[in-house]
Amino acid sequence: MHKGDMRKQAILETAEKLFFEKGYKDTSVQDILDRLHCSKGSFYHHYESKVQVLMEICRAKAIDAFEAYKKNRYEDELAALNGLVYHAMPFRKDAEEMLTVLLPLHGLTDGQMVLQSVTEAQKEYFFPEMEKLLYELKKAKRMHFSQSMLPELLWDSYTACYGKLMQEAAAIMQGGSTQNVIQIMEAERFLWQRLTDAPFGSIELIRADEALQTMNHAIFRIRRMENEKE
Repeated sequence: MHKGDMRKQAILETAEKLFFEKGYKDTSVQDILDRLHCSKGSFYHHYESKVQVLMEICRAKAIDAFEAYKKNRYEDELAALNGLVYHAMPFRKDAEEMLTVLLPLHGLTDGQMVLQSVTEAQKEYFFPEMEKLLYELKKAKRMHFSQSMLPELLWDSYTACYGKLMQEAAAIMQGGSTQNVIQIMEAERFLWQRLTDAPFGSIELIRADEALQTMNHAIFRIRRMENEKE
């Protein structure tokens, strides 16, 4: 790895730790520089802004999640499809730290930019594999669809589900009910099963109880950080 690449990686790793420790909004570029003992020139040589750093971190996380999916062995294509979407979801139990960073940004300009960056990276890596699995399942007569645009529409549905769950997590953080999360996940599974004519109960994506547990753990940490600032 070249020196410049090493510095870039060090910025990402340091920023990620600080974002988790202090929160994105309370971490300045100067905080990152102080932890790294490097100059502003070195930082801005690689990144234009703090939000660009977070976008790059999220992109790296999406790639890591896809690689984690690829390392697993699945009993068949249907299990692989469930595994694929599970690893894409930011609400699985090993994604808690990033959810802690991203959730307070919901509704903010930086948060919208980061969410777009995440979904673009996910589509780049996850969608081709998802499309391949859908057609393999169709060939095996385990799913039935004739529309060539169905994989794209299912991915759009997943992206909308992602955004809706982030919205609901933000609402829970403000004291809202968790019931909507369960309903959203049930609706998403129902939609996938009906559009692909998959067997009832065969689409899981991610369990609602795991998603809720991850949200609650992230919210607990966010609230604790807010209390520590008071």
